[in-house]
Amino acid sequence: MDIHISNTTSHEDYAIYDNFPQHLCKMCGKCCKAITTPYSHEELVELAKKGQEEARVFIEIFKKYDSIEAARAAVPDHVDNILQIMKRNKDFDISKVTFYYCPHLTKQNTCPVYATRPDCCRRAPRNGWTIFPPDCGFAGWQFMQRERVKETIRKLKEYLLELELFDEDYVIPERNITAGELKKIINERIKPWEEFGAKLW
Repeated sequence: MDIHISNTTSHEDYAIYDNFPQHLCKMCGKCCKAITTPYSHEELVELAKKGQEEARVFIEIFKKYDSIEAARAAVPDHVDNILQIMKRNKDFDISKVTFYYCPHLTKQNTCPVYATRPDCCRRAPRNGWTIFPPDCGFAGWQFMQRERVKETIRKLKEYLLELELFDEDYVIPERNITAGELKKIINERIKPWEEFGAKLW
């Protein structure tokens, strides 16, 4: 049984940053005019104080809207789309939602700091489940990325089924770890995708 998987867990395993299809962008600027995170503004500030570099850069670069309504006034369809998707989470709390915008965006929806843009911009969209504005040029790319991840998860599940044939302490020769340890590694790889429905793939 030849199993080729990494011992690390990362959503970025499936991103294609080296050949990111920038040409698909329609330059509407909506994703730069309405940005939110899983954290409240207060939580982001606290994370930044604790040395979380991504949080520090985010609150340093992006400006906070005074309210959801203010963000909605700027890009109503994108804000409503984001909120609609966020509400699917059983832990959704609208009082913790803060929208931001990039103050660098020009009237032509271009980025004057593109060459030195922060990592959160360089790595966007992070994966196929990033929330895009309606009619975004990345819709087809998003579909392909989702299918790519699903295919990988299905293969990992097949490996799990094969591992059921072995005792937990059986050593997999080509990996030099036990079947039980390999199962744990595979489950760790699958777990981050469960919020996107991986249990049903």
